[in-house]
Amino acid sequence: MIDSHCHLSAADYDEPVADILAKAHTCGVSSCLVVACDPNDFDELKSQLQQFANLFGAVGIHPEYADQSYDINDLRKFIQKTPNIIAVGECGLDYHEMPESSKNKQQELFWAQIELAHELALPLVIHSRDAEGDMRAMLKKAYLAGQLTHGFVLHCFSGSADMAKEAVKMGGYLSASGVLTFKNAARVREVFAEIPLDRLLVETDAPYLAPEPYRGKKNQPAFVVKTLEKLAQIKGISVAEMDKITTQNFDRLFIKGEK
Repeated sequence: MIDSHCHLSAADYDEPVADILAKAHTCGVSSCLVVACDPNDFDELKSQLQQFANLFGAVGIHPEYADQSYDINDLRKFIQKTPNIIAVGECGLDYHEMPESSKNKQQELFWAQIELAHELALPLVIHSRDAEGDMRAMLKKAYLAGQLTHGFVLHCFSGSADMAKEAVKMGGYLSASGVLTFKNAARVREVFAEIPLDRLLVETDAPYLAPEPYRGKKNQPAFVVKTLEKLAQIKGISVAEMDKITTQNFDRLFIKGEK
């Protein structure tokens, strides 16, 4: 079982990261993709990748930092110098409670990271919140320009069925988070029921969005099993089969024989 998206900044947890990963291992989680999307967290991620052999890393600049000054060349250098970085992101668009004036800067930052991922032959980990129209337009532009040949995932996906279909057509993956287990998330479950099995991933987005029955608590990679169980139920297959499928999908998108 793989947690395809989590954040493990020590400041976000009440226990050592080593203990959190030990609990995950006990629950059958063999590996995690750890995401750092604030440049201030990059060095901590690098240290964790050196310390824990079962971790992979993704680095990018979250859209909430679009108004801050950051040289994309520094991101390029960090990725090139850091072993086990296997994706660019999370990056994307987030219009939730963000000023209208930030939209252009978000789009410029996202496009720069689309181009960087293509240049480095890495997949993209994409964040999209309250921005589906512009997200769809930018992904279509990137797809037609040949900028998505190394794949992408819409992480923590809770968008429309049309968005899911468009992503699949462009070679994308959709990742289910703990939201899938929420009582008020019937629409999300309906969308995931229609997504092809070979395009599914599971994640925690820890420390956020803990699944039922842990909702309201601080999320951690061990809890990904609850999302996996719900996804298996939705698809009408065993948990073991869903585990196999999502692990194979992760390997196809991110690993490609690299580790």
